[in-house]
Formats: sequence, C-alpha cells, structure tokens
Amino acid sequence: MTVGLVAVLFVASALVAAGVFVCLWRRDAAAALAGIPLMFGGAGIAFAGVARFASRASAAGQPPTTQFVIGVSGPPLGQEAAVLFAVVALAAVVFGIGLSMRAAATSDQESRR
Repeated sequence: MTVGLVAVLFVASALVAAGVFVCLWRRDAAAALAGIPLMFGGAGIAFAGVARFASRASAAGQPPTTQFVIGVSGPPLGQEAAVLFAVVALAAVVFGIGLSMRAAATSDQESRR
C-alpha cells in the first residue's frame, strides 16, 4: 500500500477538524481542552508528512513541489516539529487535568459550607 502526500494531509486535516469540533462542542473548559491534543497531533502529522515527501523528492534529484518559508527541509525538521507538538499537547492535557481537579476541589469545598 502506498500512501501519498494527499492522504497524509487528509488525515492531518481530519484530526485538526475533530479537535476544533471537540473544543467548540464542549461547554466545560476542562472538557474543551481535550480537543487541543487532537489539533496538535494533526499538525505534527502534517509536518512529518510534508518533510518526508520533500526529502524523498530531493533525494530523487527533483525539486520539491512545495515551497517552504523555512530554508531547511528534510525529515529531521518535520520530526522535530512533530515531537514539539506532542510535548505541547501533553502540557495541554496536564493543564486540563489540573484545571478539572481544581474545579472538583472547589465544588467540594462549596458543598461543605
């Protein structure tokens, strides 16, 4: 099975769209934060996929079909961006868990009064 750049970008856009849907659908702030890792995951997949196909085109001696604003292209740039997005998504999850725990503790203290 061969996967092309269009399929990679389609999956990435589907993840970003699902993340936006979750953020907009949930009324609770902690639950809405669950969509942020989906959006960062989609962006990471897009970066890694574009870098992979750009490096494949440059290895074949052909210029890449897309132009990059950043002059560096290749697998390390896309993989580094994907790892950075994964770390930021993990930080967002930790922030959401902390926010929900604080909200639960606050509601417990108010119910005791």
